Amino acid sequence: MQYLDASQLSREDRRRDGGLWIQDSWRVTPRLTLNYGLRWQASGAIYNGTGVYTNPTPAGLLGPSTAPFAPGQLDGSSDPVIELRPRTYDTDWNNFAPNVAVAWNPSLAEDSLLGRLTGGDKTVFRGGYSLSYFDEGLNPFINFAGANPGLTQSLNLNPGMPGFRPGGLNLSSDLPALSGFPTSFSPPFRQADFTFRNVNFSTTQETLNTPYVHSWNVGFQREVAANTVIEARYFGNHSTRWRGYDLNEVNIFENGLVDEFQNAQRNLEINQRAGVNSFEERGLAGQVPLPMFEAAFGARGGQGAVDPGSGFANQEFITSLSQGTAGSLASELAGNSIYLCRMVGSDLEPCQQLGFNAAGSYPTNVFQANPFAAGSNINLMTDEAFANYHGLQLEFRRRYSRGFTLTANYTFAKALGDLFADSTSATRNYITLRDKEIDRSPSVFDVRHAFQAHWTLALPFGGEHKLASGNGVIDRVIGGWSLSGITRWQSGKPFRLTSERSTFNDRESGVILNGLTRDELQGMIDFRSTNDGLVYFVDERLIGPDGRANPELVQSPTTPGERGDFVYLRTPPTITTDLALHKNVPVRGSANLTIYVEALNAFNHPNFLIGGTGPDVSINSTTFGQVPLGNSPGVTAPRNVQIRVKLSF
Repeated sequence: MQYLDASQLSREDRRRDGGLWIQDSWRVTPRLTLNYGLRWQASGAIYNGTGVYTNPTPAGLLGPSTAPFAPGQLDGSSDPVIELRPRTYDTDWNNFAPNVAVAWNPSLAEDSLLGRLTGGDKTVFRGGYSLSYFDEGLNPFINFAGANPGLTQSLNLNPGMPGFRPGGLNLSSDLPALSGFPTSFSPPFRQADFTFRNVNFSTTQETLNTPYVHSWNVGFQREVAANTVIEARYFGNHSTRWRGYDLNEVNIFENGLVDEFQNAQRNLEINQRAGVNSFEERGLAGQVPLPMFEAAFGARGGQGAVDPGSGFANQEFITSLSQGTAGSLASELAGNSIYLCRMVGSDLEPCQQLGFNAAGSYPTNVFQANPFAAGSNINLMTDEAFANYHGLQLEFRRRYSRGFTLTANYTFAKALGDLFADSTSATRNYITLRDKEIDRSPSVFDVRHAFQAHWTLALPFGGEHKLASGNGVIDRVIGGWSLSGITRWQSGKPFRLTSERSTFNDRESGVILNGLTRDELQGMIDFRSTNDGLVYFVDERLIGPDGRANPELVQSPTTPGERGDFVYLRTPPTITTDLALHKNVPVRGSANLTIYVEALNAFNHPNFLIGGTGPDVSINSTTFGQVPLGNSPGVTAPRNVQIRVKLSF
């Protein structure tokens, strides 16, 4: 099997599932019914039918390491590879899913206490439990088993290659031969051949359990009047699902960088007072040597030291020191061959190929578990994500009678999980691998309070109604109209404030609240508009003079190694009312004319959305708190009135 020029990759991912189930319904008494069953499901592993997927094993994903944050422990593979692995995990056979439900309509003496509460025989109790399995789809497998280097070949032509002398070609010249990488489809591929090429490695666990949901519910329904019932229900579930994340989190602790970063901050402060914008140790009082930075910027074997503008006087590094973003600086050192190869030297083979012919003073995994993916991700798909839901539901229902029907319900609910994202590939890095519990948070779908009502009212005009005119023509015009509506009120969706600062690792480090609690901050979330046409979802007290968040209330972490709080807030409530007026007009025979007058968002209430290019939640953005208008997610469409006429025959 070889690469073909200008050909399309055919994936043909496949899976086979099967199952058996039994179910039964037993009417124990005329007032008690049981439903129960059991399903067994075999969830076949997804695999690549064309046999071309390449990926490392989970052990090979970590390269020379066996765990993150262990610099110097090189007990993994010294020459990790990407293998031909169209199948990366096994079929899951152990999926037994029971379900049971009960409905009981008790008959109680109406003069007893319980009878008065339940209305005698006008009450039904319901309850149930089920375990069900579901399918994550093909995207997770495609993005983790089928997105590795080697699956496709890149062609390039750079000056200096054979037949391409710089300045030696013109428009009439024949095109020199392109260079392909990899040269042929001959797995296994050495990871070392892809280092510093800005590519990610990924794979799945060798055992991926089928995602499942435990669900349970109890309910109480009572008839309170003719055609009218009330119902109270509790519903809960617990689910597990797949989650992919990066294991190459940058390390600033076990390697000593966080301490050296603080020393570099002091050196910079002393130098700047002397008029020098550099963090180099220059022998001034209070300054200390910086061995890690000296190794990263200094000579190594036949390679000389970097220029000051790329080293101690590098403005990006100085900005990181000023902001305390040790994780950002470590990420730059870890992913750039200029610095990493001076630190690890010839111990990392890709550095040998770049001319570093002397051993380094630091281990190859000084910053990341797999240095062969230097500055890139090593992504693993697992089955460890979870979500919980608990909801109390109250409902009032009136069946259509005397021209009126109404259903109204209220839900108080709480949805938690560890995957604060809506991702088709189930991908989301943990805030830090050091403590995965930090990711436990409200779900992006969490709606704490929700009220909804929909109703229909036949208007009492014309015909036999009291408000008839007595004139047949007029009654036909004013009669037969019905008014209906849907009203929904729900609390806002959760969002998380970000600082876009990396003081703890190479990921988001959260924010710091000054002198106010999360609840007090939530009280500052509401719509407001300004004279210049901008719309905000935060109080003006939260906006600083430059458009960023007011640092007196909310600020970024600035201490290297510090992790701020991950503050979850809610958007303003959603309130919508849709109204409709309609009338059926018989025409002739079976022909019928229907007139609709509809008002969507009838009271023109603005409703707030988070997502896409939605409202700015970064406290360091100069547009913090603003709501984008136009087609971007932000504020829903205004009131929309439409008239429709339908002729049926």
